[in-house]
Amino acid sequence: MMKVQVTSREIIKPSSPTPHHLRRFKITLLDQLIPRMYVPMLLFYSSKDGCNIETVERTQQLKKSLSETLTGYYPLAGRIREDSSIVECNDEGVDFSEARVDGRLSEFLEQPYVEVLDQMVPCNYHFAKSGLDVLLAVQVNLFNCGGMAIGVCIFHKVADGTTIATFINRWASQSHGTSDTTGPDFQSSTFFPTEGPEPLFAFVTKENVVTKRFVFDASKIAALRDRPSIDSQVGRPTRVEALTALIWRCIMRTSGEEGSVRASLAVHAVNLRGRMSPPLPDHSFGNIIFIATSVVTEKECLEDMQCYLERKLRDAIRAVNSNSIKELQKPDGISRALAAISSEVGKYVDCGIDYCYFSSWCRFPLYEVDFGWGKPAWVSIATLLLKNLVILNRTRCGDGIEAWVNMEDVHMAKFEQDQELLSFVSSPLKTG
Repeated sequence: MMKVQVTSREIIKPSSPTPHHLRRFKITLLDQLIPRMYVPMLLFYSSKDGCNIETVERTQQLKKSLSETLTGYYPLAGRIREDSSIVECNDEGVDFSEARVDGRLSEFLEQPYVEVLDQMVPCNYHFAKSGLDVLLAVQVNLFNCGGMAIGVCIFHKVADGTTIATFINRWASQSHGTSDTTGPDFQSSTFFPTEGPEPLFAFVTKENVVTKRFVFDASKIAALRDRPSIDSQVGRPTRVEALTALIWRCIMRTSGEEGSVRASLAVHAVNLRGRMSPPLPDHSFGNIIFIATSVVTEKECLEDMQCYLERKLRDAIRAVNSNSIKELQKPDGISRALAAISSEVGKYVDCGIDYCYFSSWCRFPLYEVDFGWGKPAWVSIATLLLKNLVILNRTRCGDGIEAWVNMEDVHMAKFEQDQELLSFVSSPLKTG
């Protein structure tokens, strides 16, 4: 297994100071729903023949362009206190580390151990411990061959996946010298203002969570989508609907007794930007997401379980529309929506209920991120300590999907042996 050794660490600050009138950034009520965790992401770049940019120059280019990008994304260079809804945009800066990887990138991509991925994200960030923690950390990992992996951790409480992808692309454009003048839009707090203390919402965390990747190529996904259904009204599911339903019911089987399935709640993150009226631009900053929830019980899954779950997921996601978003924007709208979910979940507590969390990154332009030396050879995540959390991301060719499954180790041992799951998997991630 390859070794990763951090060789330097420094603080990168915005290239220009944040104006006094922008020094206090108020997070939204939607931000408050997010746990105090970091989202780890890795972008891998091969060493290209004929590339005349030396490693030292590339690292300096990354630092300079990051500093310039932070001027527009100034909240990321600030700090947020544990009991506060205000980001103090004080330009304290972000962490920037450099590390050496003892090996070649091509060898690593053949067998990318999760344990090594975790070392490539800065300081193994998982959860914020105090208001002194940075909101953004970067680690540049240099392979012996000249290949590079850029690890990014962003504090989820101030940025959702769309914001993260937009920020990284803007940073890359700045590095590449093709940055446009469109900056982030910070108006989301006017649509979802905070109402007081953070709403309570259960996110199950476990220290013994493990992460594994399961790859589904285009042919396997097509076979899953085209399987016969007893419900002709459902129609052909999308790739994400079909794959989410498959993984969901496989997770359900890991926690149930032999031959039975417990009640289960699937929580799917939904981007609200394009669903609002009028829609918000993609560069709107913050967590502009809400959850689509579906609850199923053992009795409801006796016939075509795949089809049933696909329909439940589709109905739940479609229910997050402009009308329901307007309801969320009313006073106590989000609190009432969460109360309704809690009430529904409460019906199944006596018989046992599990939680599964899904988020699709398939539409994020992560494979377009070019810092000046080409597009990524691979985009991955690292371990996220949330039980039964599944991140879906497209493969480099765009036709397949990688499912990153975070699960308790005892349940993962059962999940990765599920024969139905394996019949659709092209390649599970080897972990030694």
